[in-house]
Amino acid sequence: MNTDAASDSDAEQEVRTTLLKFLAAFENGDIERMEEFFAEDALTFPRIIMSNDGDRTIDAFAYKRIKGMDPQMKQVVREWREQRPGPPYVSLQPRDLEIKMFSDAALLTFHIERENELSRRTFVMASRNGCWKIVHLHASNVVGSG
Repeated sequence: MNTDAASDSDAEQEVRTTLLKFLAAFENGDIERMEEFFAEDALTFPRIIMSNDGDRTIDAFAYKRIKGMDPQMKQVVREWREQRPGPPYVSLQPRDLEIKMFSDAALLTFHIERENELSRRTFVMASRNGCWKIVHLHASNVVGSG
């Protein structure tokens, strides 16, 4: 048996499990738990919503790379807590999940589909002290018309 292949498979499963635990914390509005999944030196491109709505202006510089978890994520969770019954406040089921393993790092891409909206996510995770941590997150949403 190829032990490297088995350990690669184990690592990929750990990465998948870490992602699902992060998404569960997000669904449940647990900001403190969400933050635990980010490495101290994590970088994030904040979520931007792209749509064909020409009526709103966009401050492009508000979407520069930042350190740590996106403050917009925290704001979304706070709004859910105020406006929705729960937890869970939302269902975040990753679709089309692809995981590419690179020794002590992993690249994850997936979609979250909701009515007339597609959320696109790219995570980079790294193994830190035996735990998989988010070291980069890039998020964008596309909102359709109709």
